[in-house]
Amino acid sequence: MIRAVHLQKSECIEDNSKKLVHYIPCKIHLDGSAKVTQYFLSSTNKNGELEASFRGHPLKGKVVELPKGYTGLILEETIQRSEDQERTLHVTKTFSELTYWNWDKVPTKNDVFLAAMDWIDIANALHSPVDDC
Repeated sequence: MIRAVHLQKSECIEDNSKKLVHYIPCKIHLDGSAKVTQYFLSSTNKNGELEASFRGHPLKGKVVELPKGYTGLILEETIQRSEDQERTLHVTKTFSELTYWNWDKVPTKNDVFLAAMDWIDIANALHSPVDDC
């Protein structure tokens, strides 16, 4: 069965650049809002590394800018549809950076997510036109 997701631009899209978007290494079984700024507190240690904890487990983080020419989207589904119906998602916010977290180790370029971000730049370089000298 072919399924589609339709994206619709909301009339009022908020630029979320000043608020942090977090990518944490776990699955959360909640589909709704959360009081992130109240309960998910981070700090910078003496080495300049971001630290936090989630349910008592230590996290180390790094702020990551999205690749040039890319914008992150925060989507919202206003109507819960049945499984066999197409979904309509609305863009409610945009962002240009996010905080990437690891369990108790500083994020590096060896992390799959960060390596994928690098591949976007590499792919652009490989597929861009070559100037004749």
